[in-house]
Amino acid sequence: MLSVGFFRRLAFLTAFFAYLQIALGGVVRVSGSGLGCPDWPLCNGRPYPPPNVHSIIEYSHRTVGTITGVLLIATVITAWIVFRNRRPLVAWLATASLVAIAAEGALGAVVVVNQLAPWLVLVHLGLAMVILGCLLATAVMALPSSAGIADRGFRRMVAIAAGATYVLLLTGSTVVASTADEGCHAWPLCGSGLTPDFAGANAFTMLHRGAVLAIGLLLIYTLRDAIRRPEVRWVALATLLVFGLQVAVGTAAALTDAGLFTGMHVAIATLVWAGMLSIALVALPRADREPALAHLAVDQRPA
Repeated sequence: MLSVGFFRRLAFLTAFFAYLQIALGGVVRVSGSGLGCPDWPLCNGRPYPPPNVHSIIEYSHRTVGTITGVLLIATVITAWIVFRNRRPLVAWLATASLVAIAAEGALGAVVVVNQLAPWLVLVHLGLAMVILGCLLATAVMALPSSAGIADRGFRRMVAIAAGATYVLLLTGSTVVASTADEGCHAWPLCGSGLTPDFAGANAFTMLHRGAVLAIGLLLIYTLRDAIRRPEVRWVALATLLVFGLQVAVGTAAALTDAGLFTGMHVAIATLVWAGMLSIALVALPRADREPALAHLAVDQRPA
């Protein structure tokens, strides 16, 4: 018989594979393997990749995507079985993940057909982050009942910070989509490091770095407050450390133009998004609906 404990493990496993899918997507992009399998769903006309690095990388990305899809379907089915009456929100969040991943799969095919059109790649990443967010919400909201954090001001602030982190991710992807990362090899500004340069595609880089400064200060302020709260202390501390690593890797990517740092930049940015969203979700109250229904049934008994 399916249990709540089994569902929680399944939900977090599915969220992990969704993260792995995004990280591998970054590897595909920085290694130039996006067309390693130029057709879809086959790879060079066959169901397995030819013996070359780019095809293997792209095929691995697709394979993890397939596993993620299977896990997601299992998560949705189990959610409706286990949480349909207990906590319906969990089942609906899982279903939203399934709808989003179906759209992502269709968009992935369009991206390949259009030879990796930059702005389609941007939308592809944005939708991937939405999928990960829905899966994290499914897993966290399935955790044992909790009153969350009573401070509504904090809950509002961390929700804003999580949304801002998503925007920051999109500005970073805009830099790659516009090929601005190929023309700015200075830090913190594009004009020899100390002078603003808004010429051509460098404007996208300057936009992103301005967003890093503004949103980064918001994240630090929010995480500093979160660390003081026992309910989210360790998640907040880990997210703060990952954000610091993200800034360091982003700087290295700008100065060295090394594919390794660029790939790590996407993977670590996704962890920052996951961390901020997790804090926002844990801060919310979680409760089963059954006790309330039982109380209602007692109140309705005839006198």
